[in-house]
Amino acid sequence: MVEPMIEAELWVSFAAMLRAYGLVAGLDGGAVPEIHATENSVTLAAGSARLDVHCDLQTGEGNWVLSGAHSSTQGIFALMPDGRIALDGNRLDLDFAAIDLAASLMRDSASAGEDA
Repeated sequence: MVEPMIEAELWVSFAAMLRAYGLVAGLDGGAVPEIHATENSVTLAAGSARLDVHCDLQTGEGNWVLSGAHSSTQGIFALMPDGRIALDGNRLDLDFAAIDLAASLMRDSASAGEDA
């Protein structure tokens, strides 16, 4: 029997957290994001803000892009064998990283709404 690669399992967990915390942040912020997911990516869109997260399932490394009405930011991450994530140089628990990314999406969405 072949053991699943830890990177792929960590991605499944992280992707689920991104979706869940995105929904929770949307409920709290008033705009529930649309969610699209594939085997190696998750996209959350709220208003004119969009968060795209992609992961290489072989290496556990990936990138994220947050696009808003007036700006775009991006970064990289690596899923760590200890169950944490190195997100732009900071080692975090997966749930804290997902919360931070979802909150950033909602801030961008809210600031775009204020500009309208």
